[in-house]
Amino acid sequence: MYILGVIIGAGIYVIIGKAAGIAGNSIWLAFLIAALISACTGLSYAELSSTFPYDAAEYIYTERAFKDRRFSFGIGWLKLVTHIIGTSAVALGFGGYLAHLTGINFILCALLLLFVLTLVNLVGVKQAVWFDIIMVVVAIIGLVVVIGFGASSLNSFDFYLEMPSGAGGIITAAALVFFAFLGFENVGNISEEVTDPKRTLPRALIISVIVSTILYVIVAVIAVSVVPWNELGTSTSPLSDVMASLLGSRAGILMAVMALAATGSTVLGLLIGTSRMVYGMAEEKTLPRLFTKVSRKRRVPYVSIILVALACSIFIIPGDITSVAFLTDFGALFMFMVINLCLITLRYSHHHIPRGFRVPFNIGKFPVIPAIGVLSCAGLLFSFEKKVFLLGILIFLAGILLYTIFGEKKQREHIIEGAGACAPHKVAAASEHPFKESVKKMPSAKKIRKPSAAARAKRAPARAKKK
Repeated sequence: MYILGVIIGAGIYVIIGKAAGIAGNSIWLAFLIAALISACTGLSYAELSSTFPYDAAEYIYTERAFKDRRFSFGIGWLKLVTHIIGTSAVALGFGGYLAHLTGINFILCALLLLFVLTLVNLVGVKQAVWFDIIMVVVAIIGLVVVIGFGASSLNSFDFYLEMPSGAGGIITAAALVFFAFLGFENVGNISEEVTDPKRTLPRALIISVIVSTILYVIVAVIAVSVVPWNELGTSTSPLSDVMASLLGSRAGILMAVMALAATGSTVLGLLIGTSRMVYGMAEEKTLPRLFTKVSRKRRVPYVSIILVALACSIFIIPGDITSVAFLTDFGALFMFMVINLCLITLRYSHHHIPRGFRVPFNIGKFPVIPAIGVLSCAGLLFSFEKKVFLLGILIFLAGILLYTIFGEKKQREHIIEGAGACAPHKVAAASEHPFKESVKKMPSAKKIRKPSAAARAKRAPARAKKK
């Protein structure tokens, strides 16, 4: 329910309109392509989360696979920034629906949501997830209602093959609606707060991707059957327009309420996952130690939660959801390409570690599905506009630069502290080994004299008496 709460939100309730304006009546095909790519990467996450069930998932996976902390920090940084931006995009989707109901400025509505859900997140993870579950149930009911009332509006199959922008438009729309599936990767960042993560996380992830795919494809077909794709492309509350066309304005208001629950659950889920990512990276000594502070009473990383909320508010203010969604998708696809490469690498370098789940269809140790995931993610990356592509790469390089300037110094300090404390879980550098001096004082093998034969003979009677 937590993963579904992150997945089902602005992607289907808001982005579907923008994507329909690009793909036309073939919008369902864009969702299907995005779902297949998500499934390949989702299986990789299922195996990796069952092998390394720790917070700061992407950082841990890349560090274990490539042994390069700078690169690993760059990937973790890219996820943090794009998830903060993505949270802002979903909050803007919430603002659009709430503005539709109240007439209040949608940016103010988004900021209000962020403030309320930050307070919920600070109360405790169990309470936050229960709140999330209630909202996602409402969101799923909303999609089922759309399917139930819109089923009678279906057209012939040829109607759903109309592509106003050709195959290129489908690929671009798939890159955009990929946003609708984001959230399953957060499964790794709640590992330390889940019972039996090696068994629970893979099952939850696979079920969530399957359920969301079925709902998305059917809703996409219904949406263009009821409202023309060009009208959906200009709407800020597309599913409300669909229900208003089917049952009148009151039904549109009801759908808007359900959309509020959907987008709210996604924002809450992203706030939970992203704040735990910050906490996990701080535990790994790649972010300031300040972010590891945990409330004694509520047992939540309150400093990380507040930081993420403040960062999200910065990206809400511009108010452009489409550009924000494209940038989030680019960061996610780049990260997913790397994660699939991590799984392939770890199959060889860490094959001895027990796994709670293994990706099926392998040639020896080589996993075929993650390889397909690498190629498909790489293909979609080049469908973005140049400015989105360049901005995404710059965010990644900025992370590497930050670690080079600040992170390496902190890591050296961490090694020295570990050496001084002789901490068994911290590995000191060879030149700074805590036992180096004591080893020097030990006599060498050449200096140790063996007792003579006469001396050994004298000791023999004494040993015999003792026996």
